[in-house]
Amino acid sequence: MEGNLVLLERKEHIAWITLNQPETLNALNYDMLQELRQAVDDVERDQEVCAIVITGAGRGFCSGANVMGASADRLAMGGMGLRSVVMEMNEVLLQIAEMEKPWLAAVNGPAVGGGCALALNCDLVLAAESAYLCVGYVNIGVVLDMGCSFVLPHLLGTHKAKELAFFGERIYAPQAVEMGLINRSVPDEELMDLVLGWASKLASGPTLAIGAMKQLIYRGQQGTLSDALQRETNLLSLISQTEDAAEGITAFFQKREPHFKGK
Repeated sequence: MEGNLVLLERKEHIAWITLNQPETLNALNYDMLQELRQAVDDVERDQEVCAIVITGAGRGFCSGANVMGASADRLAMGGMGLRSVVMEMNEVLLQIAEMEKPWLAAVNGPAVGGGCALALNCDLVLAAESAYLCVGYVNIGVVLDMGCSFVLPHLLGTHKAKELAFFGERIYAPQAVEMGLINRSVPDEELMDLVLGWASKLASGPTLAIGAMKQLIYRGQQGTLSDALQRETNLLSLISQTEDAAEGITAFFQKREPHFKGK
């Protein structure tokens, strides 16, 4: 992929996406957003990619949205220009959420504002102990965006979500695990080993089934129990016809480990 603000590398069915502007702790400017959007499109189309890791270069994951990095024309539009940039980022986040491949955020440093939202919109979040997450919008006098008003209450409940939103304080990784905001926190030097282990397990798993479960959980946050039961039944009937389902069931009865192909 052309450009150098977002790096994309593929290794053994895993795509590694790295935000690459370490001098700003990988603040999301407009050019980076365009490269990220292209990377997301690429991994979605690539049938060899079964899992995606996103992280940041240097000391940070992502320090938020750098609106001053938008084009002069967009900035000249004031609030409407900012809105158009945010709407483009929203499309990327929705694509990540609805993609039938698992996304793993490797939070190696500060994840602030839009960077926090980017991490939390991934399916799984692993973080270095020194890293922190911060919603932070209140600190500059603006409102939640990039899906935080949806993600935070579902992860934490209404009152805790309001606490994070109203005070904009840093939540370090060990505390974030205790709160249920992220999955795991490990010493900094162990982060990428854990990320590789999780990503490898995802990439060698039944890709279609994992994608279907991702959609069931995402859609299950809306609607009724009856809706969820119907979606589960419909997807079960489809996934049970895949090669991986046949292999999984056969391996179960043969008392051996299954060998999935992502088909």
